[in-house]
Amino acid sequence: MLDSAQEKISEGLEKAVNSVKNERAEAYKKNGNPSIHHIDSLISNYSNTNAAISGGAGLIPGPLGMAATIPEIIAVTRNQMAMIHDIGAAHNQNKEVPKELIIGVMLSASGSAATSLFVIQGQKIMAKRVGARALQQVIKILGGKITQQMGKSMVAKYAPFIGAVVMAGWSRYSTQKIGEEAKDFFSKYEVVYESEEVIETVTVDDITVEETADTKLTKLKIQILINMLQIDGTIDQKEIDFVTSFINKTDLSESDKNDLIKQIETKTVKEIDYTVFKNNQTEAMYLIIDLVALAKADGVFHEAEKVYVKELGTMFNIKDDVINMWIQ
Repeated sequence: MLDSAQEKISEGLEKAVNSVKNERAEAYKKNGNPSIHHIDSLISNYSNTNAAISGGAGLIPGPLGMAATIPEIIAVTRNQMAMIHDIGAAHNQNKEVPKELIIGVMLSASGSAATSLFVIQGQKIMAKRVGARALQQVIKILGGKITQQMGKSMVAKYAPFIGAVVMAGWSRYSTQKIGEEAKDFFSKYEVVYESEEVIETVTVDDITVEETADTKLTKLKIQILINMLQIDGTIDQKEIDFVTSFINKTDLSESDKNDLIKQIETKTVKEIDYTVFKNNQTEAMYLIIDLVALAKADGVFHEAEKVYVKELGTMFNIKDDVINMWIQ
């Protein structure tokens, strides 16, 4: 399913990157370029808009919710591209905002370095003109990164109404993160084209920290969820069903699934090594999303559960306002 989703997302992004550039140019002709003094409010507005989009799609549970994810992701990403364009236009009032840089900032925020799209020389960003085939290539890479994120956040979408809250929060957080990346990027450097040469081959380097193998990471997340069941002193059947459903939807072996379900039945609490989450805030955010979804599965977000989520948020260096957005 994810392969099909990646293809559809990449197609949508290719249309978006071209249409955003034209639409923002028309908007600036009518209303002038955005002001550099309004960038923070601009980021806030785009973040709130995307939260509303993801929250609406998150109301649809199960397979229908998964199907709704693709247009949701395209719409959210399109707004993020428009936001980057606005921030770039605010800093470079009389200059073009290259679509290569828009994609480059998106990739940078996802933990990759688009070294073929631009180079930094002193206080200048030397943007390269990328040919149509190379642009399709790098958009496909971006689509792949976004699809990976979509796959990791699917679990919350199986919980009606719970998914709406956590996915809206994630969409707001990720848009803010991209906005801050763009703000920092354009405030530091002057943007110029390197030459009229068109680059036909693009490379993207992965600069994320080394991650634990997927299977080990999945088991670790589930063990943390199982520990969370014990936090408030009582285990509601809805919470058990949530974690059991989570386990059964993974690609773990039947032996691993049975061992984890047995932990639930025996109420076993395991010692957890959180190192992988401390070193990777993106994985930490996905863990927090699943913990919030679990906490709300029984309809009551207990105080002990809130304290646990806040403690983990502090441990993972996640801003308090992001955590508070979910635990209210």
